[in-house]
Amino acid sequence: MNQLSNDESEIMGMGLCAKLWQRFFCVRVCVFFCLSLIVSSAGSSANAGEITLLTPKIKSVVYARAPSTHFVLKVSEKKDVDRLELVSKSGKVSPLAIIKKNKNFFVHFSVPLTPGMNHFTVSPPGQKVTIEYKPLRTLLNVNFDASSVYLYHRRDLMQPECRQCHDVNSVPDDYIVHSLPYGDNSPACYSCHKAILAGTNWQHSPVANLLCEACHHQDEKIGLISVAKGKDSSLCYRCHLVKGKAWDRLPYVHQPVGFGVCAICHNPHGDTYRYQLWADGKADLCVSCHVDKEILLAKDTKGLIVHGIIKGSGCVACHDPHASENPFMLYKPINELCTGCHTELAGVTKGHPVGGHPVSGPHNPLRPERGEFNCASCHNPHGSRYAYMLVGDILGGHVCAQCHN
Repeated sequence: MNQLSNDESEIMGMGLCAKLWQRFFCVRVCVFFCLSLIVSSAGSSANAGEITLLTPKIKSVVYARAPSTHFVLKVSEKKDVDRLELVSKSGKVSPLAIIKKNKNFFVHFSVPLTPGMNHFTVSPPGQKVTIEYKPLRTLLNVNFDASSVYLYHRRDLMQPECRQCHDVNSVPDDYIVHSLPYGDNSPACYSCHKAILAGTNWQHSPVANLLCEACHHQDEKIGLISVAKGKDSSLCYRCHLVKGKAWDRLPYVHQPVGFGVCAICHNPHGDTYRYQLWADGKADLCVSCHVDKEILLAKDTKGLIVHGIIKGSGCVACHDPHASENPFMLYKPINELCTGCHTELAGVTKGHPVGGHPVSGPHNPLRPERGEFNCASCHNPHGSRYAYMLVGDILGGHVCAQCHN
């Protein structure tokens, strides 16, 4: 083997020293980096305590009548409470309450929702929460068993943390509860759901008397509060039995009644208007479905002559909102109903608008599909663009000529 020259040996020695120095430098850098991580982690732990979102889930679907939900966060450090923020698309949400219990702080937010996707950020720690809000009017086609649907009572009556503030065994002394023969009072519901009672003018009797479990059955084993499924009438008719049977026997039934979805009009807990209606039952409620009649309630009817009773007693002056023996769910046959107000024509069978002209008859030349001839053959009972609410312009024979051709 050839011997290396002195110069070659020196060069190899220098290369070896360079490699050793390079390795030594890399080791020092790694050690310094690891120590920095440890110090940084320790500093973060010291600066940020534990923040836990108790409700809702970070991604969920919420069905509710009221467009709002509640966020509750458990915070271990006071300094984190001071800098805690819940931010929605419309801005920062202020806490509803901050309560300290057993060395922890519980921060409660009431959060408005809009139909569709709602995005929130909880900072710290910058947690993203997404809620898909679906306004609830009927239980048909709602699958509460889907894992994506958020139900607070899905697995238990109440989380242990919540029990520290919410009393499930009693109600305030000044709240009067009447004992009723068809169920036990449920004081557990009052503490969280008292807003239903405080914020409504008209309350369903079982709700006002805390008979919540008459409809929301509780599983004794796990404390689960159930939500009804399918047709509301299966619950409603357990009490409103006589009405339900009577309506079922009538030939003309309002479609929501026929489908058994009472809650489309009535809030089963309570609401602003009588009979727990969510809108004025005289007319506003009706046009939420019958949108073609919405113009009748407008301040500017754009030349339409509106039947005065619509802006007075409303739709229910003539129509039964549940069921009737008469077409269009009228309380009485058309002519009898009209002459209840237009008494000067009561009992008249001919002579209006001119002598010999019939007011009633077996055939309706104008509208054969409507059967008999009556007041509504010539007059639109809701409103018209023509004088006297006629179905056409009286000038030029546009009304008369349709029969007298």
